[in-house]
Amino acid sequence: MQFTKTIENQPLTPLFIEPLLQKRLAELNTLLATKLKEVKKAPAGSLRVTSSNRVTQYYHKTMAGDTCGIYIPAKNFKLVKALAQKDYDKLLIDSLKKESRLLQAAINSYKKTTLAERLFSLLHKKRQPLITPVCLPDEQFSKLWQTIDYETKPFSPEAPVLLTARNERVRSKSEIIIADTLNRLNIPYRYEFPVKLKTENGSHHIFHPDFICLNLRTREEFLWEHFGMMDDADYATTAARKLRLYENNGIYPGKNLIISTETSELPVNTRQIEKLAEQYLK
Repeated sequence: MQFTKTIENQPLTPLFIEPLLQKRLAELNTLLATKLKEVKKAPAGSLRVTSSNRVTQYYHKTMAGDTCGIYIPAKNFKLVKALAQKDYDKLLIDSLKKESRLLQAAINSYKKTTLAERLFSLLHKKRQPLITPVCLPDEQFSKLWQTIDYETKPFSPEAPVLLTARNERVRSKSEIIIADTLNRLNIPYRYEFPVKLKTENGSHHIFHPDFICLNLRTREEFLWEHFGMMDDADYATTAARKLRLYENNGIYPGKNLIISTETSELPVNTRQIEKLAEQYLK
């Protein structure tokens, strides 16, 4: 789901393939690490399966060069399954390593051969305004994305004046932490950008999520909501309603919504916010 319009005809989903390759490589490496741990904990040896007169029998091979193995009785079927899973996982590990090497080689080759992302920036400055590029370099895309004009919610007269490092006014010290962390990590963001959402009765209203952030690597947008009084029952109920509204509009935690929380006993901290930002926006 796109929360804002495209910039100068620039799609928020990139046309280059490297981010997709990087994502697949990360998935493979995560699965590979998991399977390596599972194989290490699995029973020693391997499984031999035979069938005679429609009866299947299982044997546990524990010695190098052993082609027969020790018969496994039916009461120890748990061992049969563990050995079968181990044999499969070892084959899977080999396959994952091979695909990982191929992907890394493709990524390295792609970085060396493609100029699509850098081509516009290589043109003469007088020529650039005359062209609609296929894809903008990160720095220019970020600048355009952040310079879109919009109106935030007004502040009440009695509200304290709280300013971020970019001299933006926000509503809480926790939002200062989030904004300053995003700024320090060079993650583009907009504070309280208006988003039109469909309510339960079918009407459309403008809502102002705390932040809309841009993952420059993938050109994907994420809403970021901070719920700062979760130990207050009424506040928690309101937060739950907002999350339900987002879900009804195709906005889900981990997909295109980042959630941070705190209570009076568990205040938010910079490291927590930094981890969330790096997880979804880098």
